[in-house]
Amino acid sequence: MDVRPTRANAAAFDPAADDVFARIAGRYDRLCDIFSLMAHRLWKSRMAARMAGETGRLALDVASGTGDIPFRLLRRSGGPSRILVSDICPQMLAQARKKLDGAERFELCQLDAHSLDVEDASIDIYSISFGMKICDRARVLDEAYRVLKPGGVFYCLEAARIPFEPLHQLYLIYMNWCLPLIARLATSGDRSAYDYLLRGVHEFPRQAVFAEELRSKGFENVSFESLTFGIVAIHRGVKPR
Repeated sequence: MDVRPTRANAAAFDPAADDVFARIAGRYDRLCDIFSLMAHRLWKSRMAARMAGETGRLALDVASGTGDIPFRLLRRSGGPSRILVSDICPQMLAQARKKLDGAERFELCQLDAHSLDVEDASIDIYSISFGMKICDRARVLDEAYRVLKPGGVFYCLEAARIPFEPLHQLYLIYMNWCLPLIARLATSGDRSAYDYLLRGVHEFPRQAVFAEELRSKGFENVSFESLTFGIVAIHRGVKPR
């Protein structure tokens, strides 16, 4: 199978050129509800449930945004005893702090997923949710592999492809025509907020291809779970012991 990505950064996003996430940090959760018709809540709950079933003690959530995955994970029994909640955008971390206020077992860190200030082989569980499409996948996967302990587990929740092609094309028509109108109203005309989402949905590789990218980086026991017909998928991989 050809695993070469069509675009290393599926959304063609450059945080140095556009501070869109700083601009929309206070509205980010509402925009997620609008963009996904609330479905993101179910997807993230499923991701947190799977992570809670792992035995590792230290988790690193990368590109945490407003902290949805840590928020859901901390409300579950089991799972890691400590979570590093990280994002490159301080405004998003400020929102995460508010959401996680009163919770224990977490630490906020301003980190770039491409170059993590984290020790080698120090993390038991690595997670990234809807951040991979706006990153250089190869660099992020290299860093994830580096910081994970042998036997550590990688999780990624991201856009995927509906296997039934006619249905996927209908979904893309919805995204191309309906989403920009809704998002333009919700963001007061800030095009960046949905342009990156649209490009990411179109360009992010299908589930099997991304799974092969994980294997090419050294992960083993790679698997994926498609959600909502395949609109998104949870990928899991393990760093060899």
